[in-house]
Formats: sequence, structure tokens, C-alpha cells
Amino acid sequence: MELNEVVRRGRDVVANRDVAEQTATLATIVTVGSSFGPGLLPRGGMDQALATGVVAVMQHGLVMTSQSAYSALARRFTRPGAGPREAIRELAAQAAIGVGVAGTGAVVQRLLAPRPGEPVRRALLRTVGRRAVRVGLVGAAMSTVSALDAAAGGRRRGLRVLAASGGLLAGSVIAAAEIHRYRAAARSGPAPSVPPLLRSLLIGGAVSTGLHALAVGETGLARNLAAAVRQAAPEAGPLADLTGHTVALGAMVAGLAAAMEYVDRRAETGGSAIEAAYDSPPDTDTVSGGPASAIGWPTLSREGTRFVNMALSRQEIADVTGVPVTAVRAPVRAFAGLASAPTVDMRVDLVMEDLTRLGAFDRQVLCVASPTGSGYVNYVAIETLEYLTRGDCATVALQYSLRPSFLSLDRVAMGREQNRALLHAIEWRLRGMPVDRRPRLVGFGESLGAHTMQDAFLHEGVAGLHRVGMDRALFLGTPAGSKWASQWRLDPGRTDPDGEVAEVASYSEWLERSAADRDRARYLLLSHHADPITRFEPALAVQRPGWLGPADRRPPGISPLATWQPLTTFVLTGVDVKNAMQVTPGVFTTRGHDYRADLARMVSVAFGLPVDEPELAVIEHALRDREVAWAQRRLVAEQMRRAAEAIARQRRDWGLGPDDDGAALPVTAATGKSRARAR
Repeated sequence: MELNEVVRRGRDVVANRDVAEQTATLATIVTVGSSFGPGLLPRGGMDQALATGVVAVMQHGLVMTSQSAYSALARRFTRPGAGPREAIRELAAQAAIGVGVAGTGAVVQRLLAPRPGEPVRRALLRTVGRRAVRVGLVGAAMSTVSALDAAAGGRRRGLRVLAASGGLLAGSVIAAAEIHRYRAAARSGPAPSVPPLLRSLLIGGAVSTGLHALAVGETGLARNLAAAVRQAAPEAGPLADLTGHTVALGAMVAGLAAAMEYVDRRAETGGSAIEAAYDSPPDTDTVSGGPASAIGWPTLSREGTRFVNMALSRQEIADVTGVPVTAVRAPVRAFAGLASAPTVDMRVDLVMEDLTRLGAFDRQVLCVASPTGSGYVNYVAIETLEYLTRGDCATVALQYSLRPSFLSLDRVAMGREQNRALLHAIEWRLRGMPVDRRPRLVGFGESLGAHTMQDAFLHEGVAGLHRVGMDRALFLGTPAGSKWASQWRLDPGRTDPDGEVAEVASYSEWLERSAADRDRARYLLLSHHADPITRFEPALAVQRPGWLGPADRRPPGISPLATWQPLTTFVLTGVDVKNAMQVTPGVFTTRGHDYRADLARMVSVAFGLPVDEPELAVIEHALRDREVAWAQRRLVAEQMRRAAEAIARQRRDWGLGPDDDGAALPVTAATGKSRARAR
């Protein structure tokens, strides 16, 4: 094909695109640049591609929808027809509507200026107004150019091509300049992390194409359904398109719901399975699932069996703390899984019985730990508590989900209800004991566990913790969705009149507070400035958060180049959430949602268990070593299990049964050694 023919065809493609497509394409290209903006955590190539693709599709879809609506409205104000005059009138009306929408958006923006503590719906209206100004003006410009071209009888197609191409070129330049600025800043930062540009754009384009294909599929299905409706019921007319889109959208939603249900089932299956490293119940009388427990071992789930198996022994505590083993008590760990009993009340009754059987109410400290979505309780925190109390403590947790936290948001209400019921039961049990014999009640929650524990005291502030007798509490990485924490931050004078709640990002920040503030604080929130789980919330899509305010007043770790963009910031922070918990066993860091580096010190501070620096250093070293040892044990046990299953499958293929000569070699998970029978 000759070059002139290629150019002509390309010009025709550009010229023949309607106003909605031109406007949406321009908006999408400009948005690509903002998707490379800095987030809370570094992004790899695949993550950047995912962010770019999702942002581009969302922006393209929104602009196409709004511009199509303007076009449909313009047709209502003009006489139908296929002639040039009708086309000119329609395009002129569309341009006028775009200008009118932009003007209305400007008024809305001005009337709904940002206010501290404003409701999300106010921010939503303001953001809609902001988008209306930008998209409305661009659409009006495109419509005006198309109207001029139509008025010239199509003889000035070059004007339309020039306008469309010029817009795309300008958008590309803007996007390229943004990308260059962000990448240059990332290269010169203290921890350079620059995802590959070409790879990110190519994969992002693939993601965008896939999502566009889904949208095209929905449109095609809707058109076919509408045609079928018109054929079956000609009088349906205007309702046919609506019916088609409604049914198609319903089919997509149903498919998405089915996919989510499948993912949930897979997660729950994994969460309920007991790992090979914990395939036998413990033999100690102070943990659930053991000989003295009322709770069945198989009902504890994966996280429950980990929790009770990893309890420190008296000898381990003595070896690390240097005290005689005779001065150490065996710590209590009580846990009820979702399968332990069918209802909240029954699980609470069961775990309360276990607390009595295991001797929890004879301990110095009783810790109510609210687990994360899967049932995980941070073992670094609980082991620190057991070291510092010389085992004279008990920890209790109730499971409310088997899925990871990001899949367990629908279980927050259950977790809140369970915590309320458990705390109520413990409160009345402690009230029935002599004051001098009551254990000191403390609370602990991490991530979704912090959310479900805090919201058990919703609308009560600190008074709720006083009511149940909670002496102290430590919350790690409180999610942005916690209403209790949000109420405290918004109005601490009302919810915490005595200044008993403190939020810091690190132990060093804690030391920077005055001695008087530290003495008053009894309920501590440890929240990293760059932890996306503490920042991510739906409001990010329409409302600028406080942590993206003026650059000179931002929290440490928040890039001064980061800007709030509707939808884009929400997507970028969501991608950061995915990477918030990338941890290495035994390597304690302060990155993202990993709080292990300061955890031992903060447990000591939060629970009022003082420790000197030399002992703390020994404890932290032991915590790291234990984490590595348990991770290796789980890895070896799992590999041995898979090897045993592979051997069994091969023997079945050979036609050998378990009783045949040369029976499957028994495998010891702890050592990985096989014991072969002599032949």
C-alpha cells in the first residue's frame, strides 16, 4: 500500500470519529500521565500497567457516557434528519449543551468549596462539577469544529483532522511531560524505583483493551437484546434499548458476583485447612485444642492452629529472659474458629469456658485480640506479651472470617458483634472476681482486627473502653474505614476528653511527644504515614484527603509531587494496598503495613510492661529467629506433604497399593528425612 493511501486512510479514521470518541480519547491520553504519579509505595511494572489500564478505561467510559448523553439531549432539541443542516444544528446544540454544563459545573464548584469534615456527597457533587467544566469545554470545542466542518459541506475536513490530531498531540505531550517529571523524581529519590516505561504502557494498553472488549461485548449484547425486544413487541420502542442495557448489565453483574463467590470459596477452603506443620493437636493444657480444652482441634482453622501451636513454652521464655524456669508460667492462648460453633453466642460461650479451663482468669494480664480477616493474630505482638509477663498472661481471639481481610469487608459487622459479646462476657466475669485478683484487661487489633475491635465501641469514644474495663490497648494499621477512629480524629475533645488516645507512626514519634502526653496515653494507634490500608477508602475517588494537602504540611513519606486526581488516586492507592504486606520472615521493617520493627517496643509501652534495653534487644532477636524457624517448618512440612502425595499418585499409576512390598516411604515433616524399610 502506498504511503499516500496510508495517510489518507489514517486521516479518514481521525476525521470520521464522532465528538464523544474524540473527547474520550483525548481525556484518556491526558489521564495516562497522572496514572504514573507517585503513590504511597513504589510500583513495579505490572502494577503500573494495571493502574494505567484501569484508570484509562474508567476515564474513557465516563467521558463517553457523558458525551453520549449530551449528544442524545441535543437530538431532542433539534429536528431529526440526515441532511447537513440537521447535522449542523445538532452539533451546535451539543456544543451549547457542553458550554452550559461547564458553566453549571463551575457554579457547583464555587458553591460547594471544600470544608473540614464535609460529607462525601458534598465532595461528590463538587467533583462532578469539576469534571463537567473540563469535559464539557473540550466536548464543546470538538463539537464546534465538527459543526464548522459540516457547514463547509465537508470540504474543510482538514480543519477537523487538524483539530482532532492537534488535540491528541497536545494530550500526548501533556501526558509525556507528566511521566517524565514523575520518573525523574523517582530516579533521584532516596530509594529509586522506576517501573519500565514501555512495558508498563504496553501491558496497560492490554489491560485497557481487555476492559474495552468487555464493554464492547456488553454493548453488542444490549443491541441484540433491544432488537429482539423490538421484534417481539414493536410498541416497546424507546424502552427496548433500556431493557437491553439493563439485561446485559445484569448478566455482567451476575457473572462478577459468581466470580467473587468462587474466589471467596477458594479463600475459605484454604483458610479452613490445617497445614501439614500443625497436623496434630498440642499436648499442653493451656491452649485451645489441647487436652484441657473444650474446643475441638479440627475446628480451629489454619490460623487458629498456628496461633495455639506457636505459644511459647516455659523453657523458651526462661531461655530468652534469663529468669529461672520455676518463675515462669505457661501462657494461655484461647481461640474459637468459625467451625467451633454455629453462632456468635455459642462461640463466645465456648471460648469463655475455655478461658476458665485453661486458667486465663488466674493470669496477670488478659489480652482480647481481634484477628484480621483470615483469623490471623500477630504472633510477634503476642510473643512479646508472653516474654514481658514471663508467661503470666492469657490471649483470647474469636474468628469471624476465613478469608483475607480485603475479601472480608462483608464480615466486619460479625466481627464487631463478636467482640462486643466477648467483651461483655469478660466484663461480667471480671466483675464477679475480687478486685485484687482480677487480671488486667488489655486489647489488641491489627488491620481489619483493629477496625472490628474499635467499632465495638462506636459512638462511645474512650468511654466505651472504660465501660468494659479495658485498661490499655494497641491498634496496628487501623483501616480508614474504622468509624471509631474517624470520630476520634474529627473531634478528639468530645470522644477523648482526657487525651488518653494517641496515634503515632513509629516508636521515635512516640518519644517525641511530651512526657505528660505519654503518661496520659492508654490507647495507642500505630499507623505508618505511608500505609495504604490506613489511607484507602471510597471517598478517595471524589474527595481530596488531608494527607494530600499542601506539600509543606504533608506527613513524612508522602511525595510532594503526589496530587489528588478524581478516580486516579483511588486506583493508585488500591494498587498500593495490594503490595502493603510484602514481608520477609525474620526481616522486620517499617514499610507499608508491616509493623514488626517497632512492635516489641510498642507492646511494652502500650500495655505498661517496662523492659530495659538489653533484654528488649534479646527479645527482638528471639522474635526474628522464631519467625524464620516457623516459616521454614511450614515450608518443609508443605513440601514433604506434596512429595508424599506425588509418591502416592505414582504408586497408584504403577498399580501398587499401600500394603504392597516397597510401600510408600514414611516422611518426617520436621526433618525431611525418609525412613526406608530394608529389603
